[in-house]
Amino acid sequence: MHYVNGDCSGKGKGLESLSDAQLLWKRSKPPQFPTRYNLTRFAITLNELTPGLKEKLPPTDSRLRPDQRYLENGEYEMANSEKLRLEQRQRQARKMQERGWKPQWFAKDKASDTYRYIGGYWEAREKGNWDSCPDIFGQIPCDNLLE
Repeated sequence: MHYVNGDCSGKGKGLESLSDAQLLWKRSKPPQFPTRYNLTRFAITLNELTPGLKEKLPPTDSRLRPDQRYLENGEYEMANSEKLRLEQRQRQARKMQERGWKPQWFAKDKASDTYRYIGGYWEAREKGNWDSCPDIFGQIPCDNLLE
């Protein structure tokens, strides 16, 4: 547990007693099952697909990775074979992208060497139209050659 005395936004100072302190954070209990890699409950929920969320996500969202889902469900052999399939698929996709990858919703600002949002994501999300997104997790014709 972490306590602070006085204003939470200021610098910390030593506590003479806990009576005036405010509780800022308390460690959550670890998950009941050790197969969750000792992740906290919060960490486990970061990849959770809540009702209605999947329909709003682009097909490229990492929460849709099938290998990750298998791992979370304790299906380790399936997770490993799926991970190998996805890695092979990524290598093939890189070979096909001779000119490199161009971000869909961002443009590079050459002056600052950063990217700026150019629009389109929120509109696609509202319409549920992800036709312009690549299917990076799906099957490709040569996937069955990996086995």
